[in-house]
Amino acid sequence: MRRAAAVAVVAVLMMAPPFLTSNQFLLHLAITVLLWTLLGVSWNLLGGFAGQVSFGHATFFGVGAYATMILYLRLGLAPWYGMALGGAAAVLVSLPIGLICFRLRGPYFSLSTLAVAEIVRLIALNWDALTNGPVGLLITALPPVRLGGRALDWESKAPFYFIIAALAALAMLATWRLSRARLGAYLLAIREDEDAAESVGIDTVRAKVLTLALSAFFTGLAGGFYGLYFRYVDPDAVFPIALSVEMVFIAVVGGLATVIGPVIGAVFLTTLGELFRERFQVGHLIFYGLFMMLAIRYLPEGIWGGVRRVWAVKR
Repeated sequence: MRRAAAVAVVAVLMMAPPFLTSNQFLLHLAITVLLWTLLGVSWNLLGGFAGQVSFGHATFFGVGAYATMILYLRLGLAPWYGMALGGAAAVLVSLPIGLICFRLRGPYFSLSTLAVAEIVRLIALNWDALTNGPVGLLITALPPVRLGGRALDWESKAPFYFIIAALAALAMLATWRLSRARLGAYLLAIREDEDAAESVGIDTVRAKVLTLALSAFFTGLAGGFYGLYFRYVDPDAVFPIALSVEMVFIAVVGGLATVIGPVIGAVFLTTLGELFRERFQVGHLIFYGLFMMLAIRYLPEGIWGGVRRVWAVKR
């Protein structure tokens, strides 16, 4: 009963902002928080539960973004259908990457994902016939959609908010299901001691590849939403290494292997980043980095882990 009430409260809070304010900047900030929540949750599936630190998740983000844009511009497929296919395209790309890179462990795995991300970025940068190279792809107008007899206003940010809120909630639900499934237990065993997990019969490569595919799917959905929301993509915007690194920070600061941790990480880091950017311009990066250093130093289990530890002590 308590869990159902908590879920209901979270759902209400996620859907409330468009009803509480029409300020477009505040809605944009909320959309940004939820986008980073989706990315943090997606990375946390692999990095938090399985302990596989990937610096190449920008690959799946960019694949999802480009697939959504290309399907709309070349084939006329509406972007909301393209987002799902973009997620599927990210899964297809993740399979060979996982089968190759998961033969490596530790820093070698992390470096291999970093190399793959850079290779894919260079492919997108030079494949002019498909990606339009460094010029990128632009959507001038989104197709009209009628909902409940009314046409959605794509110039307002409210429709985009509801889309990203639904995607973030879906990813959080998948994380919750994974944490209670047999695969989730396998991943935690792999994170703690991969050799021991193999010795008791766990197919570690298969478990990691399946989790990478799930993580890539949600990251691809996030990329597709990015293309839908900003209506423009180019290789430097959707394949940067900094994007992958920030996914890691959000999950680590919020709390690894938790459902709510990436949400907290996204809220803190995105909000602080925007506030300091407005006040200090480029200098906001100093405060952003300082906050992450303090959080990692004094809350190694993340903000949510620290809250749970304090709560357990008080009880």
